[in-house]
Amino acid sequence: MSTEIQNPAIKPAKPAANAEGPAKPGHDKPKKPGQDDKSKKPDPKAEKPKPKLHPLHTYAGTVGTYGANPDGVYDRFELATAEGPRAVKFPPHFGEALHAAAQPGQAVQVLAFPHTTPKGDEHLHLASLDADGRTLRPQPAGAPADAVSLHGLVTELLLDPKGHLRAVRLEGEAAELRFPPHLGQQLADYLVVGTAVQASAVRRADRPGEVRSPGAPAPLQLELLTVAGESFLVR
Repeated sequence: MSTEIQNPAIKPAKPAANAEGPAKPGHDKPKKPGQDDKSKKPDPKAEKPKPKLHPLHTYAGTVGTYGANPDGVYDRFELATAEGPRAVKFPPHFGEALHAAAQPGQAVQVLAFPHTTPKGDEHLHLASLDADGRTLRPQPAGAPADAVSLHGLVTELLLDPKGHLRAVRLEGEAAELRFPPHLGQQLADYLVVGTAVQASAVRRADRPGEVRSPGAPAPLQLELLTVAGESFLVR
């Protein structure tokens, strides 16, 4: 009788259900740049800077020489100030009115905000100019000349369907004082009921073919705003 003990056959263990199988050809192929998770890609809309209010400052000085654009049309002048010369830019269509009121050598006060171009050139962006007690303010090209100066308390806030501030009414003024929608959120920090403001605006002219109902005032488009001692260009 044989005493040899035979070991039972050892069966290979089955892989666990969640174990990874052998890598498929090309599975470990390195990713190309830009093939990462799409959710991590930057949103172009999110990176776009939002328009901002332009705080204005007063610069006193003397008008120097006028400068022209590549078309030979005047669009700037040099302002000699106590701190040194500054270039003041204005829209070309405003040149005629500006030349009539501010010739070289004329003492003026300029309300403007500093601006730097993509090329690194620095200048003052003109919002208004005072000369001999007269205030000049450039209007958009082709805009009506019905400029209005307002001052008073904010009595009503007007909101759009999304709840964003789109206009206000001032004490004693029936017309809406409107401003660009993209600035409503920023202006909401300044324009609350009871706030005293000074404003310059343009009354909207009726377009050809429009008929305005009796007693309905044309809305006003806000352009310059002074509130709590701060002035802003609203464009």
